[in-house]
Amino acid sequence: MFYFRIDGVRFVDNGGIKSGLGFFGHDFAKVKFLSFISRSDQNFPELDTWMQSNNPADKRTMLEALVNQTLSTRELTEIDRVQDKVPVRFGDTGLILHESEDIPEAFTWIFLAIRSSRDIREAASDVNDVLNAPDFSAFTSSLLSLIQGASAVANPAYAAAIQAARFVAQVSARRLMKKGDQQLGAVYESFIRPEHYPQGIREGRDVPDTTGNMFCDYSLFGYRRALPVLDEPKTKAKAKPKAKTRTKRKTKS
Repeated sequence: MFYFRIDGVRFVDNGGIKSGLGFFGHDFAKVKFLSFISRSDQNFPELDTWMQSNNPADKRTMLEALVNQTLSTRELTEIDRVQDKVPVRFGDTGLILHESEDIPEAFTWIFLAIRSSRDIREAASDVNDVLNAPDFSAFTSSLLSLIQGASAVANPAYAAAIQAARFVAQVSARRLMKKGDQQLGAVYESFIRPEHYPQGIREGRDVPDTTGNMFCDYSLFGYRRALPVLDEPKTKAKAKPKAKTRTKRKTKS
């Protein structure tokens, strides 16, 4: 089993404006968190077909499958009344962002924090929002360039999954933000099992994101299930030897 969780976050600036000309009082923010996981063992069997096809409809269908696969890993949650420099905890045991039966050999984590007043349901963009994004064509071209250079990429399907996760995360963030809302933090981390969690365990504490505004606590825990112990077949109990009966001697009359 494998579990990857976020334990807590802390913001230097939550994006709010304090009362009293910005110097006094407390400012609170409603922050939404978006998480995407891309695993090295993800399968994209249509990759070769997608490269070779010249049919736009076929290409769109296959890209739709990749986007759907990316959206299936999305975790979305919301925390209210977030303050500057005050740690936010995700409960006593953290919030599980990814769970699987087996331990991945490598995975990439994308984690975004958005100050937003929109309803959380509005953030749940679907595959059509991604496919109809203004920069979708540019994403498709960059993805094709990446895959065509597959000789320099050890795992083209994994590389494609990471690119898709980045693009879907950007589209989702734009969907969340309105006038006055902003992105507060962004994490892009890749983990390799032999280097980062050889024993299946890793903890990150107060890890800075790419902006320097958000610091994260995360943990991962993996273990192999014990194989079930099969009951040994019951053997027939050996018959107990019959007790010898003593015969009475006849007495002479």
